[in-house]
Amino acid sequence: MEKDNSKEVVDSASLLNRPVHLDKAIEMIGFGYFHYYILFICGSLYVSVAFSVTSISFIIPSAQCDFRMTSFHKGLLNGAMMIGMLIGSFIWGYVADSRGRRFTLIICMLMDGLFNILSSVSQMYSIFIFCRLLSGFGISGSTTLFSYLVEFLNIKYREKFLSWMEMFWTSGIILVPCVAWLIIPQTFRIENEYILFKSWNLFVIMCSLPSITLALLLMKMPESPKFLLSQGKHKETINCLKFVHRWNSNSDDKFPVTSIIMPSSNDKSNNSFFDGLYKSTIDLFTSKFKIIAIVTCIIHFCATTSYYMLILWFPELMNRLRWYETYSNFQNKTTMCEIVSMYKAEPEVNNLKCDDHIDQSVYMNIMIIGIACIPTSLVVPLFINKLGLRFFTVVSFFGSSISAAWLYFITSSMENMVLSSIFEAFSSIGISLTYCITVELFPTEYRGMAASIGTMFGKIGALLGNILIGIFIDAHCIVPIFVSSSFLIISAFLVITLPKTGRTNIITDGVL
Repeated sequence: MEKDNSKEVVDSASLLNRPVHLDKAIEMIGFGYFHYYILFICGSLYVSVAFSVTSISFIIPSAQCDFRMTSFHKGLLNGAMMIGMLIGSFIWGYVADSRGRRFTLIICMLMDGLFNILSSVSQMYSIFIFCRLLSGFGISGSTTLFSYLVEFLNIKYREKFLSWMEMFWTSGIILVPCVAWLIIPQTFRIENEYILFKSWNLFVIMCSLPSITLALLLMKMPESPKFLLSQGKHKETINCLKFVHRWNSNSDDKFPVTSIIMPSSNDKSNNSFFDGLYKSTIDLFTSKFKIIAIVTCIIHFCATTSYYMLILWFPELMNRLRWYETYSNFQNKTTMCEIVSMYKAEPEVNNLKCDDHIDQSVYMNIMIIGIACIPTSLVVPLFINKLGLRFFTVVSFFGSSISAAWLYFITSSMENMVLSSIFEAFSSIGISLTYCITVELFPTEYRGMAASIGTMFGKIGALLGNILIGIFIDAHCIVPIFVSSSFLIISAFLVITLPKTGRTNIITDGVL
């Protein structure tokens, strides 16, 4: 187990009689067991987010007969969670900056888990979609986990630990189809005059358990020391650092720091909720960080628009290419957009009998796309300290832009599978690293709000991307391809304009 106990701990006598800057105190608690545990907790939170967000891909086809869903109803259900996330993203940032990181994560994960369980026993479409909307509202606050994680780390380990989060997301993307594959094909049903419970209902419950379990584990964790100090809670900050020091040193040795340099207080307790929310937003966009806030919001918007515009389209595109391969003589190869425009409903689609069966190839394809993300998820943490967050973010956006543009030239479902994997690997890690950059660039009093507003702009982009792909997919599919590729290039260039993070971070005022 790696240990990094600072030399200042040994020479503690001279420190007892003078206050210590918080960054120095965090170095003095050492690096060890606690930090690996908090990485596990925050990483598992990210896995549960993947479960909650992507499980809808398997729920919709499995529940379409029970809820008698049309294509419109499916689209509404798919967008309900995003609408909830869009609303929640703005609110939870203020809660995280005024009430605490740990508090926000506990409430959000409980909301997600409990409303998912409630949706699993819903017998009406309207109740189910309402529960999914509230689940999205809760899960949107999970972006606070980046702030919570980074505020326990000294500068040496921040970028590496943040970059490991993508590996946890990838694990979630791989595990969701595995769980679905094990549960949904089962044919059991519990039915009486009040309730119908089938395999997909059980799948929803299984996807909710990680959120509830992690909320309970978080209750045993301390609040972020940087948040505590930013609120003027000096004694609680010292106790938090002592707790981490005991865990890392695995002994009862006393933590030598008894006084920490106090930042300006960020107490919002006298404000009403909505007044505080308004003031926090105005403070962010009128502070010296306003340009960085605007740029990061644009990056979130462009990158997330591109991601959701294409990633939700890949299964449909694969289906149309499979139709072309089945019913075409392959004498005249053509572009992907021409194949898409030629698509006609397959004969079995016209069968009036409702079919809620999911072909096994769907589970396999999604697993393959998730597995394809593993190499990038492993490479980034290994070289992040040498090359930096900005380098990998820019490379990710350029790589995903090229794969998006190349979609125009594909002519087979195999080529689509390869490009889908490349696009998912690069774009997902680019978005994750954008969150990492955001929490690195902003001081504690603005960090939660900045990350949440960036997420809000991302969800606006996701909704617009879905609308755009729906309008142009049949007649002018070159439009979403061009927009997606262009937005990723814009994101890459905007990342280059941001200040460097890590050891050379220029933001030194306030509590980092």
